[in-house]
Amino acid sequence: MRLYNEGLVARGRTPAYEEAQIAKHISQEDPDLYPDVDWYKVLFNEWGSNRKALLNVRGGSEFATYYISAGYYSEVGMLKRDDVQSYNSSLKLDRYNFTTNVDANITKTTKLELGIKGYIINGNYPGIGTGALFDMASQVPPYLIPPRYSNGQWPKIPNGSFASPYRDLTQSGFATEYRNNITSNIRFRQELPFIVKGLSLTSMFAFDSYNWNNLNRKRSVQTYYASGRDANGELITSIVDPGSNVLGFEISRGGNRRFYTETALNYSNTFNKKHDVSGLLLFNQSDYVNGDAGDLVASIPFRLRGMSGRATYGYDNRYFGEVNFGYNGSENFTPKRRYGFFPSAGVGWVISNEPFFARATQVLNHFKLRYTYGLTGNSNTNSRFLFLTRINGGDGYTFGVPGTTTGFSGYEEGQVGSDVSWETGRRQNLGVEVKTFNNKLSIIADVFHERRTGILLKQLDVPYASGYTSGNLPFGNVGITSNGGVDFTIEYNQQFGKDYSVGFRGNFNYNKNENIADGLPAWQYPWLNRTGHAISQRFGYVALGLFKDSAEILKSPTQAGDVRPGDIKYKDLNEDGTINSFDQKAIGYGDVPRILYGLNLSLSIKRFDVFMFWQGAALVDFSYASGYGTNPFYDGPTRGNLYTQALDRWTPDNPNERPFYPRMSTRQDVTTNYYTSTWWVKRADYIRLKELMVGYNFGVERLKRLGIKNLRAYAQGTNLFTISKWKVWDPELTNGRGIVYPQLSVFNVGLRINFL
Repeated sequence: MRLYNEGLVARGRTPAYEEAQIAKHISQEDPDLYPDVDWYKVLFNEWGSNRKALLNVRGGSEFATYYISAGYYSEVGMLKRDDVQSYNSSLKLDRYNFTTNVDANITKTTKLELGIKGYIINGNYPGIGTGALFDMASQVPPYLIPPRYSNGQWPKIPNGSFASPYRDLTQSGFATEYRNNITSNIRFRQELPFIVKGLSLTSMFAFDSYNWNNLNRKRSVQTYYASGRDANGELITSIVDPGSNVLGFEISRGGNRRFYTETALNYSNTFNKKHDVSGLLLFNQSDYVNGDAGDLVASIPFRLRGMSGRATYGYDNRYFGEVNFGYNGSENFTPKRRYGFFPSAGVGWVISNEPFFARATQVLNHFKLRYTYGLTGNSNTNSRFLFLTRINGGDGYTFGVPGTTTGFSGYEEGQVGSDVSWETGRRQNLGVEVKTFNNKLSIIADVFHERRTGILLKQLDVPYASGYTSGNLPFGNVGITSNGGVDFTIEYNQQFGKDYSVGFRGNFNYNKNENIADGLPAWQYPWLNRTGHAISQRFGYVALGLFKDSAEILKSPTQAGDVRPGDIKYKDLNEDGTINSFDQKAIGYGDVPRILYGLNLSLSIKRFDVFMFWQGAALVDFSYASGYGTNPFYDGPTRGNLYTQALDRWTPDNPNERPFYPRMSTRQDVTTNYYTSTWWVKRADYIRLKELMVGYNFGVERLKRLGIKNLRAYAQGTNLFTISKWKVWDPELTNGRGIVYPQLSVFNVGLRINFL
């Protein structure tokens, strides 16, 4: 409230709230009329709970083997509920997993394999979605309404504004969700030594099915608004929405299914103990039906068909070569362009196996160089059958004069067909593999680059004067991108005697992409071009700091709205004396990290073991000012629950040159402070202790009498702490306002038992 007053006064306006009124909110002398609510504490518990169990069984004979796995996972979320409800609106999920594999040796050369796995999920949720709850917690100011009036009535501000988020959490009904997924395959393997040694035939059929069912029993109970108290001290309330206590009924269901078949001819053989030769020729096709289709085109089965092949040769475990090809068909192209051919090749050289390297193997136990080059294809867009033109119902035309008009419906082109083809990627990879210290230390390093051409995009350079609209512009093979980087892995394992061991594994990945061509017409100024930058590059203004005084404002380029000392000053890129959209340029890295890295550390001391996993990201940033909760008083004083960062702001009494927020303002005055700019781009690099596990293995001699082979107890924690300059919300949540269900810190204790 004081911040809102400050935003008004800072722009020469009269405060909206008296200090006496603010004091009543602070003192909580009447929380019905003068609330001060921490909505996060009202809506969310500090803890949830989960539990899981897993059972694996395997066995068999020389004729058949089997593997069976069954798992259970249950989680109760952090949302609160009203204990007097007659229904269950808690946030809860139960998941049941199962896997079974059976391999049967029908003959010495014939094998049949059956695999089935799936899951069943039962979910329970409040009538309002969790995303909506987080959104409301960021939108409803703490001083607007209480969670519930002391007389038991549910509050809401009149004229379509907010009801109590606690009311929506506990009184909006409930929803249940049922999902199941089955993936199955049966594979036939036949060795063909009677034709050619090393020749075999495999054939597989797979069937996948996914189904879901949602039942919603929602309601909207009656709401009131309290305007004061009567002579007896009772609340004076009036009905805002009549509402109903009756639970509604709404059910929805859907699913999808996929058939997949493949048949392959395989060959593998070794000649004279030095020449290793293998080959593969494979045919596959799939048929996918979307049970959730909303129109005729989406209901048509998605079908893919292709053939691939591979041939490899190795000489004396020193020289290796491989060639591959893929020949695939897509529904998106005309028959003459439907199939694409995508070859690839690779070579490798194990230098450490060369005779001249024999002495060096005492230091470098393994040293290998490899290089691959290949083509890949893509035909996927958000549209289907790109070569077909579709006719949709149009708005039509109206003829006549006012009072005597006649309307006629019509038709218009929906999607305009175009003679497009596959987009193609040309990928190269150069790798090095090294092992040393008696194979205890291994290093793998890769440098990769891909250039993708003919990317399927709408042809946005076609002017609307041609008759096309934004909805029916044809696709074209117009996009070009490049992508490159390095990938590095290092691993070390050391055993000290029988009871001690240590190990670590680190990985580092750097990746940078570039938009080379996107089909857009040339921009008016070169710094506006989207080409030459990352594919998801952010554009905005360059902030030069804050205006120090009125004299500096007068000497600077013109900015829209009310401009005062403490407002953000922008750079005039085209030097025309005015700050406008022509002064935007590429700013920041974007919310997709260019660097990802991780580190696993393990230590065992006799029966104790410790495992630690660190995860991190770098060269990533967020754009902070994007709406309610971050942009102060974005929609007036009755919408927006600000983060505490708003306290770090410029004021005449504290003219900090680099506060978090510039001079306060409200929606009553137009300012340029909340334009996307470098002022609001904040680095979000982080390193996180993702997992820590401590375990103890019990002695099994006494347990063997119970049929126990191994017994291990462990304690595990995930998302334990994070080091980052970004302190507002979890850095893994990326851009936005931090209003999604957060990453949770989870603590588990468990037992693992292996039976004889």
